[in-house]
Amino acid sequence: MKRFFLFFPFLSLPAWADDMFDGNEIVVTASRMPEPISSAVEDVTVITHEEIVRGGQSTLAQLLQFQTGIEITSNGGIGQPSAVQIRGSGSSHTLVLVDGMRIDSATTGTTAIENIPLDQIDHIEIVKGPASGLYGSEAIGGVIQIFTKKAKGNGFTASAGYGGYDTKSLSAGLQEVSGKNDLSLNAGYLQSGGFPATRPGNFSYNPANDAYRNANASLDYALHLTAEDEAGIRLFQSAGNTQFADTQVIGLNHDVLSSYSVYSKNRITASWESLLTAGSGEDHLVSSGNFPGYFTTNQNQLSWQNDFTLEHGKIMAGLEELDQHVTSDTAYLLTSRSISSAFAGYQGNLQDRHFMQADIRVDKNSQFGTYRTGNAGYAYRFDSGYKVRFDMGTAFKAPTFNDLYYPGFSNPNLLPEKSTSREVGLDYVSASRHLGLTYFDNQIRDMIILDQFFVPQNIDSARIHGVEVSYQESFSAYRLDCGLTLQNPVDSQTGYLLQRHARQFGSVKLSRELDAWRAGLEWFASGYRFDSASQNPATRLGGYNFLNLTASRDLSKSWRLDARWNNLFNKHYELVQYYNTPGSNLFVSLTYKM
Repeated sequence: MKRFFLFFPFLSLPAWADDMFDGNEIVVTASRMPEPISSAVEDVTVITHEEIVRGGQSTLAQLLQFQTGIEITSNGGIGQPSAVQIRGSGSSHTLVLVDGMRIDSATTGTTAIENIPLDQIDHIEIVKGPASGLYGSEAIGGVIQIFTKKAKGNGFTASAGYGGYDTKSLSAGLQEVSGKNDLSLNAGYLQSGGFPATRPGNFSYNPANDAYRNANASLDYALHLTAEDEAGIRLFQSAGNTQFADTQVIGLNHDVLSSYSVYSKNRITASWESLLTAGSGEDHLVSSGNFPGYFTTNQNQLSWQNDFTLEHGKIMAGLEELDQHVTSDTAYLLTSRSISSAFAGYQGNLQDRHFMQADIRVDKNSQFGTYRTGNAGYAYRFDSGYKVRFDMGTAFKAPTFNDLYYPGFSNPNLLPEKSTSREVGLDYVSASRHLGLTYFDNQIRDMIILDQFFVPQNIDSARIHGVEVSYQESFSAYRLDCGLTLQNPVDSQTGYLLQRHARQFGSVKLSRELDAWRAGLEWFASGYRFDSASQNPATRLGGYNFLNLTASRDLSKSWRLDARWNNLFNKHYELVQYYNTPGSNLFVSLTYKM
């Protein structure tokens, strides 16, 4: 094998539990109020801390790619621009939050997930389907909320690694729970020589390797004032330096993602809990090469949410203020806007059998006026373990500053995108098995696409409908995870497939545990796509599939050895036309936890 990759992840591998599908995980993203996942009306997925560790992937994009309903695009290897698309919607239709804070770019409309390291992530919650009724603009396809690590006990971890593509890594973490104080502090560093991002045919093709370097850190501190009152601070920063070989020039993108927030969670009365959060998120990009420039998005955010407990559920009411400001050497006609929002919701639970959710939100955008969105859903759980659910909602997305004002490639007359979605689902959960089946239908009006001159335009409408199937089972020493998405994401006027979306894709993961050993295989497959809005045959991206192998052994209570062989048969495929993807590569890891 030509490439060897050695990587040292951060955490220990947990033992499997027989009741891993009991549905008792507490989630907050689906309704903004804590609830067991088994009671959720919306389609919500949790990637637990254990699954992140067990998976052994090196990037967030790799982890998300194996989630049902999610497609990934990437302009090359590690650190190159990547994006996530949920249920056939665009990459700018997914709202990504880090500990509740927006860190996306107001110029591109996407979040640089390539610069969010797995080292800093505790768990992830994914809500598929429109969620503007809870979170405002961008949530047409869904919401991905990333929760950074928090103290759950006392301990110290450290790691170091070296491997193929001249990759080096260092990381360390400290968790301490002492009296009223909880502290989690984590830091990491990764450097890779990379491989050529572009392929022949790309207008900026250059065969040189595209290297990557990243330094990241997070801090979470909580002060427990009383048993039910808490104040704290959360900090996150990831600084990535990505080389890109552009014709005869080696350029560099320096991108810093950061967020900070302070919060106060207080029990006002026995039935009233208040959460006040203030903070800021930033995406700071400086680019050199043939097209040098800098783009910084600052988003100041203030939120006050109040939860009221009733006999058969909860009521939520809150206010939010979001101020977006762009600083750049590009001459934007307008560089700031503000959004003032009010939201309310109801979460009902009758006899632990009937579950209801209804939300409404009003966003007053300084550029586009007032938008009202909401959703309503109902679920019924049978004694047999089956649950049927129905949900419908509306959402919208404001155009980005690039869409509106980027010189030569913009359209100041663009309207916000709006969507209406309906879905019906069937879930089955037992101690060792989980089955999910969802039909979804999302209609997007005034959808923004690029024309043949790369100028954004509102098309009349797009319709995305399809079926998702997920199945997980734990039996004997085995665990099986399967996911399949069959969808039809098309421009309603032309019938053309929406750009970079397949009609079918899915994955299978099978793993076995035997004494101190654990081994597994992962298979992913996708149908063809087009890298154009006009379905130009010259932009057809062929279907593809690849196989990964994993192995792990506990050497002692503190040490663990892991191995991962990605793309075993060295499949060549494209996620973006004329951009490379990783070939066959092996990495081995050694983990210590005190």
